[in-house]
Amino acid sequence: MRRDLGDFQTPPELAAALVRRLGPIGARWPRVLEPTCGRGAFLEAVLSAPDPPREVVGVEIQASHGAEARARLADRPAIHRATILHADLFELDLRADLPWIEHGPLLVVGNPPWITSAELGRLGSDNLPPKRNVKGLSGFDARTGAANFDLGEAVWLKLIDELADQTPTIALLCKTSVARAVLQHLHRTGRRVADAELIEIDARRWFSASVGACFLKLSLGTGETTGRVAVFDAIEATRPRRTMGSVRSVFASDLDALDTLDFAFGRSLLCWRQGVKHDAAPVMELIGTADGTFRNGLGEEPLVEPSFLYPLVKGADLIRPARERPRRAMIVTQEKLGAETRDLADRAPRLWAYLQARAAWFDKRRSSIYKAAPPFALFGIGPYTFAPYKAAVAGLHRPSRFRAVGPVDGRPTVFDDTCYILPCQSALEAAVLTAACNDPITREVLRALTFADAKRPVTKAVLQTIDLGGVLERTDASALVDRVDEVLRDDLGLEGETGDAIKAEVERLITLLSLADGGKLGRTASPDRPA
Repeated sequence: MRRDLGDFQTPPELAAALVRRLGPIGARWPRVLEPTCGRGAFLEAVLSAPDPPREVVGVEIQASHGAEARARLADRPAIHRATILHADLFELDLRADLPWIEHGPLLVVGNPPWITSAELGRLGSDNLPPKRNVKGLSGFDARTGAANFDLGEAVWLKLIDELADQTPTIALLCKTSVARAVLQHLHRTGRRVADAELIEIDARRWFSASVGACFLKLSLGTGETTGRVAVFDAIEATRPRRTMGSVRSVFASDLDALDTLDFAFGRSLLCWRQGVKHDAAPVMELIGTADGTFRNGLGEEPLVEPSFLYPLVKGADLIRPARERPRRAMIVTQEKLGAETRDLADRAPRLWAYLQARAAWFDKRRSSIYKAAPPFALFGIGPYTFAPYKAAVAGLHRPSRFRAVGPVDGRPTVFDDTCYILPCQSALEAAVLTAACNDPITREVLRALTFADAKRPVTKAVLQTIDLGGVLERTDASALVDRVDEVLRDDLGLEGETGDAIKAEVERLITLLSLADGGKLGRTASPDRPA
């Protein structure tokens, strides 16, 4: 197997089962294309079906695989024409370069490579599609890494782009993360999908791979589209287990559940923020030692001005109770995005010397967000960073647990970029919002919106669709008061708020969150930093 080609050959038994799932092939599709045919398992399966197509074409970049595919198909009757092209799919124009003799409806079937562009880059592979913004992402998303894509995704997008006018049915094995990305792309670009279904596949059984996998079937069309995708939990399943699809710019895992929670799902009038991004953890992040000092990831004790050190909570820390979190700190060089840092040479000479001596770590930062930025610049930094209290959640962990976090020794706590925060001006506000986020209603919305196998189940886009005002209005009031009291005690180490005070804060937030402008909620926190 060639790792740089993401080569996972399809077992013949699996290919045959999936072809049977598609139904009578020849009666529906006289032509079948396998864009990365490997050793020809899918082509053999379609030609072995009770009603085979009249013509199949396979494309394969590896000559040895292509030769084996030709051998497997050599004894087929001449009436069923089979052609295997030794070619790089990304060098072909699928509208003009395929040697079709037959006409009529087209089925595309197969198993594209399972590897990302970033992994290909690390391996030094030349098996990359043309350098372009494959997903058509906005400048910010493309620059901050969201444009990393799976090679299988690139195959999907090429097929959709170049074959759409033939209204094909495309049915491919792929990672479920790729399937979601493809479905989101179709929604974002307005492509019409006449029919869609996703069959979950046990990748460990079939490919010895620990990854979510599926068989995604799409019929591209010109008519109306519902945007809904039926999800089946087995190849033999006849009834879908759930329905997923795009809604309000988010691809949701369970649309039926969201239909019952419309009061809590829509648009957040609170602005969730991501934590500080610096991409130089060995230099910028410090951990406390038994002797009370801090050391960086290089084992050094930084001698810098204390006013530039802030208590730090990372995403992994949020799954622990406050008392069990390690003592951490982050060096914060700016108060707002784009702020000049060169004046640190005068304002904080020890910090400046420390950073200058370790500038090579910052030179390694590859993201274009740092290009033309001041030296040692941060991203995800602003007044919200320095709010005294926050409601916070880790984006990478599931199930999600929201926590309230307050200042440490009078210094506001900052978060790394694996976290999302709501800045708050009081402990009670943070506790109520955190309790609302942990409410069963909110948790059910999150379950319906997110996917268990996603690398980052919780994102800002997901959080911005949760209406916490609607949650506060509909939740069990008594249970909410108990949760707020628990948050105050366990997360913030505070006691003494009465049930009446908590209820008053809940009513205040409901009123503010029902305003057309979203209220203010004290979102203009000023940095806690000495001049």
